[in-house]
Amino acid sequence: MKKGMGIFLDLLKKEPSFYLEHFDHLEIQDFALPGNLNSRGDALAREYKKLLSGFKGTLSLHGPFKEMVPSSMDRKVQALTKDRFSQALLLGKELGCELMVVHSCFNPLMKYSGYEEGWLENASHFWDDFLPFCEDNKMAVALENVWDLQPGVMLRLLRQYQLSTFGACLDTGHAHIFSELSLEHWIEELGGYLSHIHIHDNNGLEDEHLPPGQGNIDFSGLRRIKGRSDIGLVGEIVGFVEEGRAYLQFIESSGF
Repeated sequence: MKKGMGIFLDLLKKEPSFYLEHFDHLEIQDFALPGNLNSRGDALAREYKKLLSGFKGTLSLHGPFKEMVPSSMDRKVQALTKDRFSQALLLGKELGCELMVVHSCFNPLMKYSGYEEGWLENASHFWDDFLPFCEDNKMAVALENVWDLQPGVMLRLLRQYQLSTFGACLDTGHAHIFSELSLEHWIEELGGYLSHIHIHDNNGLEDEHLPPGQGNIDFSGLRRIKGRSDIGLVGEIVGFVEEGRAYLQFIESSGF
């Protein structure tokens, strides 16, 4: 099992030895932000290359998500999403990233007949087009729950493709805020599609991205993934080294 941490360049620069020595996986998150893609992408990649030159672990990246809707019924929105995803993917590839995390964008507030089927149809149109680009660039994709009440809709999409390179990312904080299901239930339902987990805590109301134990999430369900070497555990913790150490202590005390 990969012991990972989500990072931004400013975070890594503050104390690079902590992240390079204590983790065997790092997730680069700078390329999720449109401002970085607009003007700073190449410069960020150059700085990351220098700082990661001695890193022996694996890398992933978080894809753009603000107003990016791969399941939009508007093909122009899909085209913009593809453009932004492609920008981020190529920057990640340059650094050696092997996986890109993107949001599912399923919105359960859409309470009208046919929404789920429409979401599936539109999402399929996007991924039919984008997955070959990912495969050509040797980049796996993990679909992350955000507002999802349950994993069934994501699974419907993933089952259409049956690709080892198109899986699911379980975000513990999002699941706690938006879903009434336990982490154990999510893990069991996602099964072999689960390839990545974002770990952070909150108190059930806001996406606080706290270290585990500082909110009220029940993390006991994570025992279901023990022994699965194919899953990356990535701390998405707001803060710097102190918060990173709290996450590391949680991972080590949990036996991962």
